[in-house]
Amino acid sequence: MSKSLILIIIIFFINSCSSIKNINGLESKRNSGSKINHDQVDLDINEHSTGTKVDVTPQEETVRVGDRGGDIYSNNPSSAETNHIENKKLKIGLSFGPGLYRTLNYVSFLKVLERQNLIPEIVTGTGFGAIVAAMYSIGMTPEVIEWNFYKYFKEKKKNKLYEKDWLSEVDEKLLVKFKNQNIQDTKKKFYITLYDNITKKTYYFDKGNIRDLLLLNLKLSNNILESKNQKYSAAFENEVFNARLLKQLGAEFTIAVDVLGGTFHIESSNEFLNSVYQKIVNKIRLEKKDFDYVVTLPLSMMNLDSTNEGPLFLQKSYVYMQKQSPLIQKKIQVKAESLPHLGNE
Repeated sequence: MSKSLILIIIIFFINSCSSIKNINGLESKRNSGSKINHDQVDLDINEHSTGTKVDVTPQEETVRVGDRGGDIYSNNPSSAETNHIENKKLKIGLSFGPGLYRTLNYVSFLKVLERQNLIPEIVTGTGFGAIVAAMYSIGMTPEVIEWNFYKYFKEKKKNKLYEKDWLSEVDEKLLVKFKNQNIQDTKKKFYITLYDNITKKTYYFDKGNIRDLLLLNLKLSNNILESKNQKYSAAFENEVFNARLLKQLGAEFTIAVDVLGGTFHIESSNEFLNSVYQKIVNKIRLEKKDFDYVVTLPLSMMNLDSTNEGPLFLQKSYVYMQKQSPLIQKKIQVKAESLPHLGNE
């Protein structure tokens, strides 16, 4: 081979290497701090109380805030979604609505799911529903959750709902389990939504102390007994369920469980709470349509603040969910067949 031919080959090889490096120009743009448009989602990073706030385009209403900030959920597939080809089961996302002491009946739902081997991988909730979800996320079985609630029911005093003494008692009896536990360390993916009264947006937290965030989750924004300057409050006053958020976090089959239904009563007469919960019922009606499966447990005869006949209602909920079990399985099967990576398996 002539020297000139060898020289031509070497020059061609060097030029090829240069073009390979130029393909990574996007990475250099990232490193330079420039804004990059991902599916038309514009990132605007600003200072926020506990970390970094990330604002999104107006149609996005829920953003993530952690101890050190976090990323918005966008239309870009997460790592869980990009690796789902290896999974043979749908990733179930489960959301529990509020309902004070009625939420104990979520235990019956969890028992039926587990006995059908339909274990949710992402769990969340609002109000007392968030407490049940948090307990489940750290590894408590449905039976242990049930025992914790009954222990609280037995020891609690007759404090008025949402007053300071009531919240302190809930903290002491139920939330003490989470004193040194952080969301990022839970066994199942868990997050808590809170409403920011200053920015008028709902944020989801996937970092931080579970107990502290649950306490904020139990506060109402317009409760006259609370400070008018209260920053965070219960998300369910503005957003109860969020199927879109569950899906963006990787859920392939979304479930919403409701205990309010269309009828509820509060033993201790309270027009303020009646008004709050009636608004929540109306919001739930609108949000249910976005889920793959929605169930309302048959609890119209159980008062929200009553612990009487708890075992009877638990059994009633369990029997109801056993009858619903074939429907859940059918819906999951249909959804699995509609997904390219699961349909042929």
